[in-house]
Amino acid sequence: MPDYAFFIISGEREKLYMAFITAIGYVSAGSKIYMFFTMDGLNGITKKGLEEIKLENVKPLKYYVDNLIELGENDIELAACEFGMKVKGIGEEDLIQGVKVSGVSEFAYKSSTAKSILVF
Repeated sequence: MPDYAFFIISGEREKLYMAFITAIGYVSAGSKIYMFFTMDGLNGITKKGLEEIKLENVKPLKYYVDNLIELGENDIELAACEFGMKVKGIGEEDLIQGVKVSGVSEFAYKSSTAKSILVF
């Protein structure tokens, strides 16, 4: 079970960056992380979104996502909300490698034992 659960609903670039940078910090400290993406937050785990999401003066979001996945290995789980995918017209083929499709019930279960839930 994860130490920290992240609920990413916003597609705002700043919030997506901070979700991944915060996750990198927690994983670096030895924590297990579960990240659940829904609605506009799904842009942070789609191939197209990672090509387009950039902030000035820093590396593209894809750089931080790749670092988190490499650093986290078995301590990070990325999940896409099935309902959110339907609402936004996103298919499994649109997701980056390693993301699983799941429901809100799984987020509720995994987050129920987490030390904290972070919402972005």
